[in-house]
Amino acid sequence: MNILEELEEFIRNFNNAYDEDFQIDTIRIEFSKQYKINPIKDIGKWSKIKNNSPLIPKLKKRLLEDEVTSAYRLENYNIYYYNSNADAPKYRKAILVIFGMKQYHKDPPPRKLISKILQILKDISSVDICLDLAYKPNIETIKQYFTLTPYITKDGVITDTHYINNTDIPMIDTIVFYNKAFKNGLKGTLWRIEAKISIPNFRALILPLYEFKEVTDLARIKND
Repeated sequence: MNILEELEEFIRNFNNAYDEDFQIDTIRIEFSKQYKINPIKDIGKWSKIKNNSPLIPKLKKRLLEDEVTSAYRLENYNIYYYNSNADAPKYRKAILVIFGMKQYHKDPPPRKLISKILQILKDISSVDICLDLAYKPNIETIKQYFTLTPYITKDGVITDTHYINNTDIPMIDTIVFYNKAFKNGLKGTLWRIEAKISIPNFRALILPLYEFKEVTDLARIKND
């Protein structure tokens, strides 16, 4: 069993034990370019992303802006690696991101390719775990327990996307609530609750998964 299969089985066992439907949307791996960059580059054709690319703002949401020095995409997949200056002046640190693993409007990155990457890097730094709902989460109930920050566009429009930026939950960095159907142009109603979880390894997921379940349980409380 490879790392991806082990991770999926771990989450599947949690779902079965707690009657949940958590899914993996994003995997991030910090790695040393000194030892790993050549095998990663050998996987396929990587293209540098231009600074004016519409992808850049989306990518920089996943890292601190001042850490990103350059970014590369693997062919046409949602697989990227970022060169980082977090360890300057050595500049040996990079972060590989695989996202869009749980989608409805297009195919996710190939499983075989993800497994190959994880076989090379042999670690996972963080994951985004999501829960999709066929109705809008109960934001008002969530506000009773957490400070929610709405996403405001560059034009000053307050959207119905909300973030918990300070969760006070070990290993859960942020939680976001957003209209998945609207974002991806899907028919019907579909909302997503997504937690970014930092972990030393995926076997440490049990506690943050349980804490995330407590948040999603609040979000599923139906209004009277």
